[in-house]
Amino acid sequence: MKSRVLIGMVSVLLLMFFFTGCEDNPTKDDTPEALSAIYVLNSAATSISVIDLENDEVFNDVVTVGTWPSHILYRNEKLYVVNSGSNNVMVFNANSWDAEAPIPLGDGQNPMVIAFLDDVYAWVTCSMSNKVLKVNVASKTVEKSIDAGVGATGLAIAQGKVYAANTGYAGWGNPYLPGTVSVIDAVTGDSLTTISVGTNPQDIAIDANGKLHVACTGDYGDIPGVVSVIDPASDTVVRTVAIGGTPGKISISETDNLGYISVWGMGCYVYNTETYAIVHGPDNMFLGKGGSGLLADNEGNVWVSVWDDDQVVKVSKEGTILATYDVGDSPMNIEMRLD
Repeated sequence: MKSRVLIGMVSVLLLMFFFTGCEDNPTKDDTPEALSAIYVLNSAATSISVIDLENDEVFNDVVTVGTWPSHILYRNEKLYVVNSGSNNVMVFNANSWDAEAPIPLGDGQNPMVIAFLDDVYAWVTCSMSNKVLKVNVASKTVEKSIDAGVGATGLAIAQGKVYAANTGYAGWGNPYLPGTVSVIDAVTGDSLTTISVGTNPQDIAIDANGKLHVACTGDYGDIPGVVSVIDPASDTVVRTVAIGGTPGKISISETDNLGYISVWGMGCYVYNTETYAIVHGPDNMFLGKGGSGLLADNEGNVWVSVWDDDQVVKVSKEGTILATYDVGDSPMNIEMRLD
């Protein structure tokens, strides 16, 4: 009898602890209007976390997103979430967290990244269909579908042109096809040219001088990673930076001309985007953890999402961890708001 009573008391205490804990966990209803924030796209949780930078507070699972979320972008007080599995783009008001009707992209697209041309038009890469879509975000319609290369993933818009990085992934067990970047007129949607880059180009960032830095992962084996630097004036590769290893996401700090490249589950590589000197390579990695997503802020710091630990860390350019934030399950991509 005593054992049953004890079990019952423990059960009640656990329930009390559970509900007390829930009361302390911020939810959508009490999420503040954070004008300075980091938005975290949690892959396994299919949710968004908010790091309120003004009050140094974390709000987890604020809203639910779609299947296989891949990219989050902040623009004009709205958040755009690309859902690869759901084949759509979800739109949230970043102040009220009200959701608009999603933008449907069509079955079998596997959308990856979104980039805006202006307040009306955005472009989306689609890795399964090998397309790049011109999307009217006002009418929530796809106005044009353009053929790109195999595995269209990374995306940037520069000098009125869309640059789509094509990974060349040809299926499990098959060698990667040559890496390319498709160049498209951002207004008309006309295909302009194709640029050959390193193997398995995954992501694109633009430096302070307007050049595009394409992070090419390699084949995870015999072919090491590089950064192919493209001059948009001539649409040619003007430099190849032999990073080595398996670089992934790239973000460039214009404060000190440093390019940070995440390495899944391991940390980051760092190089100078003007001299192309490697500061941290595979043998002396920057931050020995994380790598699922990153961004460099305008104060010379870098923010890295740590997939395995469900954390986002803020790191100085010297490699010192300045802050650690517990976020949702499997943080995939991060975005900054500074209004």
